[in-house]
Amino acid sequence: MKIRFLGQSGYVVTSGNTEIIIDPYLSDSVNRIANRPRTLPIPIEPKTICCDAVICTHNHLDHLDPDTVTQINDNQFFVTTNEGEQELKKMGKNNVKSLKIGENLNINDFEITAVFAKHTAEAFGLIVKAENKTLYFSGDTLFDEKLFEIAKYKPDITFICINGRLGNMNVGEAVETAKKIGAKINIPNHYDMFASNSEDPEKFTKNIFGGKILEFNKTYEF
Repeated sequence: MKIRFLGQSGYVVTSGNTEIIIDPYLSDSVNRIANRPRTLPIPIEPKTICCDAVICTHNHLDHLDPDTVTQINDNQFFVTTNEGEQELKKMGKNNVKSLKIGENLNINDFEITAVFAKHTAEAFGLIVKAENKTLYFSGDTLFDEKLFEIAKYKPDITFICINGRLGNMNVGEAVETAKKIGAKINIPNHYDMFASNSEDPEKFTKNIFGGKILEFNKTYEF
C-alpha cells in the first residue's frame, strides 16, 4: 500500500489499481476567506485528479474545498457526509455518496468505514482496509472517549489530528487516544498547513509507540 501526504489531513492512498484521495486541500481558499495563507506549495493540480474516490470527511474548507472541487472533473466520484453531499451538489457534482457513522462502502480494492468523530460540523473519521492492512484517519475531531472504540478495528496505522484548535484535540489528547487504539504506527497530521493553526509533530511522535512523521508530498510504502 502506498500513501502520499498532501499536507493538513490530505492523503493519496493506493492499493493495486485503486486510488483514493482523502481531504485534498489544493488551493489557498482559506487565506482568501479567513486570512490564513497556506505555508506549503500545492502538490497536485486539482484538474488532473482522476481516481476511484475523493473522500471529504466533513464540509470545511481545508477538507472539502470549493476552489479544489470545482476544478475536478464533474464525473469524479465523491464520498462525504450528508452536509458535504449538499455542498458538492451545489457545485454540480452529482456522483456523490454520503456516509453516516457506522456505514461502510467497497471501492474496488478498498473497504472503507465511516467512524465516530466529534467536530464543529457533521464529520466522520475513516477506516480504510486493503492488503490485509487497516488504516485509521481521524479527520477533524475533538477528544472524546468514544474514539477509544476505534481499537475494535485493530488498525495497523493511525493518522491523528494534533493541532488543538478549531475543533481538534491537542497533542496530549491525541497521544492518549492513540495509546488506547493501540496501532503499531502512529502518524500526526493537521499541523503543517497554516502557521496560525499548527503544532510541533515531535511532541506527538516522541510520546507514542511507533510515532512517525511523514514528509510533505512524499510517498511511503506500508
